[in-house]
Amino acid sequence: MAEHPMADLRKKLKEANLLVKPTMKSWFKAILLLVVVCSLYSAHIYLPLKFGLMLIPITALFSTTLAMTGHEGVHSSACQSKAGNTSLAAIIFPLFAGFSMEYWREKHNVKHHAHPNVVNVDPDIHSWPFTFSQEEYKTSGPIRRFFQRHLQGWTFWPISLLVGHLMRFDGLKYIATKPFKSKKKRITKIWLLDTALILVHFTLWLALPILLGLSWQVTFGFYVLLWSLVGTCLTAIFIVGHAGRPIITEYDQNWRLQIETARRIKLGRIGSFFFVGLDYQIEHHLLPAMSHFNLPKAAPLVKEYAEERGWKYEELGFFRALWQSTVSLHHAWKTPSLVLDEKGELNDPLEA
Repeated sequence: MAEHPMADLRKKLKEANLLVKPTMKSWFKAILLLVVVCSLYSAHIYLPLKFGLMLIPITALFSTTLAMTGHEGVHSSACQSKAGNTSLAAIIFPLFAGFSMEYWREKHNVKHHAHPNVVNVDPDIHSWPFTFSQEEYKTSGPIRRFFQRHLQGWTFWPISLLVGHLMRFDGLKYIATKPFKSKKKRITKIWLLDTALILVHFTLWLALPILLGLSWQVTFGFYVLLWSLVGTCLTAIFIVGHAGRPIITEYDQNWRLQIETARRIKLGRIGSFFFVGLDYQIEHHLLPAMSHFNLPKAAPLVKEYAEERGWKYEELGFFRALWQSTVSLHHAWKTPSLVLDEKGELNDPLEA
């Protein structure tokens, strides 16, 4: 690591004691959010329907934040020990949210983090029927091209209501088929834990309330509506970190890729609380195992390090980033993917 471009930065972060993971703070935040969301869910049982509908966006926001703490556990950035991170991820992802830990780790940690905004590799920029680049637009059929050119930007946010349910469905499909696809050990401890806790999730969320006397219409209606809004909140958190940043077809330096394809979202303390570290998208991508509690202190060091080397460090307010991300979706069909060369310069291969 002595000659690696990141070595000096990691040394500064270590000297500032920012690579240590505050286990107790991570658990305290997760438990606090769990208490808040359980209180909100209880309130929905006793409130009249119209007041319950008024409260549900707040319930969805806190549910989203709790789900995001599971993202920390899967990244092993919440606790010092592997057991602590696995336990936190298991409680939040499969048990609370019904999301598969294994599926998320492969999709997000392995594929997205290693190749953010890279054509044909990053799953986050390949979501049928949408397109995120000119290249994919050209390979689409005529009906899909019409949608991408004229409707994609307008329908993106309404369709985001499906994101939470699709994440759960994709996770279920993943754990159902993995034993038949794995070439090594087919049944692992994590797979068993994932599967068992997802079954408990559906029991607690759907079967138990009906057994306790709630009508199935109210139970299923609340579940579908809540997780629809959670899906939109998750979309808003994730999209502002990468949408509108360069789409890459080839690259030479992975650490440069992490900076060039992400942006820092400027929020106050309250807004940052709900983002669970993803407002510091550049720092999170360079240092995915760093606790989100340490990212604000690491950000000035990362920004200084990037600017000293002439690397672009983009910062935007949340609403401006949300607007730019949405506009970029309108024009994605004509946005060329770029080459990040060995000099760290972005070039359009078609122009070259």
